[in-house]
Amino acid sequence: MLRKMILAAAFVLTFAPQAQADTFVWRDDVYGFTMSFPDSWSLQATDSPSTRLRIAGPLIEDWPTCRMQVLEDKRLNIYPKKYMDEAVEITLDQDYWQKEVGQYNDAAITDYYAPASMGGRGDATAVQVSYVQDDGADGKIPMHGLMIAGIYGGNRYVASCSSRAETVETWLPIFASILGSVELDSRYHPFATGYYRNFLMDPKLVLPRVKPGSIARKNGFWPSHRREFVYNR
Repeated sequence: MLRKMILAAAFVLTFAPQAQADTFVWRDDVYGFTMSFPDSWSLQATDSPSTRLRIAGPLIEDWPTCRMQVLEDKRLNIYPKKYMDEAVEITLDQDYWQKEVGQYNDAAITDYYAPASMGGRGDATAVQVSYVQDDGADGKIPMHGLMIAGIYGGNRYVASCSSRAETVETWLPIFASILGSVELDSRYHPFATGYYRNFLMDPKLVLPRVKPGSIARKNGFWPSHRREFVYNR
């Protein structure tokens, strides 16, 4: 079973969603992303201020849920795109995930994946996680899930899916489909210089000068011992 989970999690990182007639596409215009899921799944109330989408599967007894959280994260805005994969891998490392899964009871990371991809644009890392869910009647339910986080356009996107540990193998293909369906709106021009010619490669422009220094000589000023500014003409 563990081998199948690992293969399924790897599938999440490279999955290209297929068109399905019974798929609902949910769009977030504020943070610029779409996420698709079977139309048999239902929308749920958000569980935190950062949650943008939370859905639940049709078999309530299996507790299958997925959600997308978005948080502002501008720490990597200074990095060129070609360095983002390494920067994200360092930022969203295993220490980050240890803190992230701390929101669950008795959480443990069972696998870590890097590099990964979020929505085909956002560089990401991913984990498998096990934890315990309170069933609301003093009972504890062992859970297992997949989580992937990426940074793109000044935001951190964290998508996750989970279900009862004993039934998670059944849900893994659907989880892979939902997490792999995330599409992030393009925020960057594909070329560093836009549609302009690459003026950065132009020869250096040297302006003629009548003599060394500025073309028009400026008056300087120097502080005197009387603390007054005296012009140097």
